[in-house]
Amino acid sequence: MNGGNGAVVLLVCCFFTLLLLPVVLFLLTYIFRLACVLCGLPKPSVLAASGIMMINFVADAIALTILEQVVHALAGVAGIPRWEAWIVTRFLDLPVDLAISSGLHAAIMGIKFGKGIEVWFVQRLIQLGIVAVCVLIAVVVMFIQGKV
Repeated sequence: MNGGNGAVVLLVCCFFTLLLLPVVLFLLTYIFRLACVLCGLPKPSVLAASGIMMINFVADAIALTILEQVVHALAGVAGIPRWEAWIVTRFLDLPVDLAISSGLHAAIMGIKFGKGIEVWFVQRLIQLGIVAVCVLIAVVVMFIQGKV
């Protein structure tokens, strides 16, 4: 493939990624609002929910970047492979994300921190359910096609 075709493919991929951003933000906002209702809280407005999701994303991205740098530096000193450091970073990010998300939700929506934790857990359970259904569908399709 020459350089011109590679640039076109990259441009098309970037275009579709940009088109998916509002869809992902809508899905995350919908899941957040659903989690609030399931936890017995009033349903936040779409604007408030999307604002919380955006602020949460930025704050968690900053925290994850710092955590990644620390873990990769320590893993390099200890001689641990990078892929193992990546897994450790993802597991260490869960409580950091919990604290950030719950704190932001509690501060912005005026609820107790414990309710924010409850919303975070319900949110993650809904997301895990969606991922599990997608994996199940992919496995069933692979079985039907005879690839497994």
